[in-house]
Amino acid sequence: MKNLDIAKILYNIADILELQEVLFKPLAYRKVALALESLSEDAGDIYTKGGLKALMEIPGVGEHIAVKMEEIIQTGKLKYYDDLKKEIKVDIEQLNKIPTLGPKKIKLLYQELGIKTVDDLEKAILQGKLRDLHGFGEETEKNLLKGIELIKTRPQRFLYAHALPLVQEITRRLQQGDGVQRVEITGSFRRGKETVGDLDFLVISDKAEKVVNLFTAMPDVKEVLAKGSTRSSVRLTNGLQVDLRVLKEKEFGSAMLYFIGNKEHNVELRKLALRKGYTLSEYGLFRLKGKRWVAGRTEDEVYKKLGLQYIEPELRENTGEIPAAMKGILPRLVTAKDINGVFHNHSIWSDGNNSLLEMAQKAEQLGLKFISFNDHFGHMGITNPLNEKRLTGYLKEIEKVRKKVGLRVLSGVEIDILKDGTLPLSAKKLKEFDVVIASVHVSLKMSEEEMTKRVCNALENYPLNILGHPTGRILNEREPMAINLERVFDVAKRRNVFMEINGSPGRMDLSGLQVKAAKEAGCLFALSTDGHDISHLPFYRLGVLSARRGWLEKKDLLNHWSIKRIEKALKE
Repeated sequence: MKNLDIAKILYNIADILELQEVLFKPLAYRKVALALESLSEDAGDIYTKGGLKALMEIPGVGEHIAVKMEEIIQTGKLKYYDDLKKEIKVDIEQLNKIPTLGPKKIKLLYQELGIKTVDDLEKAILQGKLRDLHGFGEETEKNLLKGIELIKTRPQRFLYAHALPLVQEITRRLQQGDGVQRVEITGSFRRGKETVGDLDFLVISDKAEKVVNLFTAMPDVKEVLAKGSTRSSVRLTNGLQVDLRVLKEKEFGSAMLYFIGNKEHNVELRKLALRKGYTLSEYGLFRLKGKRWVAGRTEDEVYKKLGLQYIEPELRENTGEIPAAMKGILPRLVTAKDINGVFHNHSIWSDGNNSLLEMAQKAEQLGLKFISFNDHFGHMGITNPLNEKRLTGYLKEIEKVRKKVGLRVLSGVEIDILKDGTLPLSAKKLKEFDVVIASVHVSLKMSEEEMTKRVCNALENYPLNILGHPTGRILNEREPMAINLERVFDVAKRRNVFMEINGSPGRMDLSGLQVKAAKEAGCLFALSTDGHDISHLPFYRLGVLSARRGWLEKKDLLNHWSIKRIEKALKE
């Protein structure tokens, strides 16, 4: 069982226990599920190496949950979970897929209307039964209907972060194959897209049939969709399709170009080849006259023949990269090694799972030079937000942490932008913090004009440093807010507010294209983890993907600057 499969079961158990009004346990299950989602090593491998004891070293895992994880790993099922489902007869798994429908609403719908399935919910909405329930209404009914339609028609896409461990495992398995010289992942995953619909692997080997047999026999393969002498396609147990091609070394570079670039990028590349007297395909670059092969072993070899600077995979989206490569003016993209520290982290002072000290120590272990804490302030629908009374203790503890670690610890809050564009703390009070992040968390359905005015008002009238997750989207769950980003970028630039690139796997907000637009508007950026657990701190690497897709260089990111320069910029 993969970590995400185990996490899904644990999340569902937490929701069922919440429906049953069981105290404390739901939080414990969710904490472990969160840890599993960001774990780099497969829980099954951890168990194989060290048994129950090793599982209990995963953050949040006690003996009772470890025993349940052991059963899932060994059998692929959990009797406790199956028994819970029989007790409540609510289809938690399907209802949870509907955007904006969380455990609390599922519980209310079950208690008040006896709704157990998506079909039950759809019938109740069409009969107008939800609008009189507390916290619902006609607008909620419309949104839920849209959500139901979405899960019925939307192609299944997987978060980049959730696909990553699968990519790593499949790569490892293929590399062990007889005669395999090289394995590469391509497609939208290689371009660093926030979500992927499938995975594409290319392999160099002189024993193609053996590689194909190895690929189709992988433990997680549920169905073999196609199987040939040099290519194959399978569907994994989680529904993800994975394709494989086995190639000769001579054509590997041109195949990489073909399978990494999006359709529009590839069309423009082929047009350029034709203008220069070539024809380009996945098999190589050929002279138009005589069809003589001239390049294809490496991507760089093909680019050079076409008179182009090497184009990084994240840029191959036909957003101006080919003309820039012709002129040799592509940016030198930022890398994870350029990141000196991370912004936007939460602790147990609001809704985080770890103490300030634990978070700071983990950041230090990762080799970071600074971390900023931005626990939630105000009433935004989360448990345990900061208020003015608790701020003094919060700042005192941050000061204590500073004396116990070697990296710079910046104080701050993440404060909600209220409906009228005001903040629930005065400008004078906000100036006591090193880093103030302002974000929209509630009332997300405002019109574009209202939302834009709301955000711009906060930027104009308060001493802010960073605009948090600017579109408010949650990947596969919630659409972005209606907001005029062009106007927001303009105000942010003028007010010296950094645009956040949120690296949380479910957000990755701003997107790459939005980052590029903000850069062209003159904005600078702050890369954050939005970390709520020590296991979330490496999320900054996901933010780097968005930064690269947005054409950013290290100079564009506050995270790369020296501590002295950062502190000066935050005070301006």
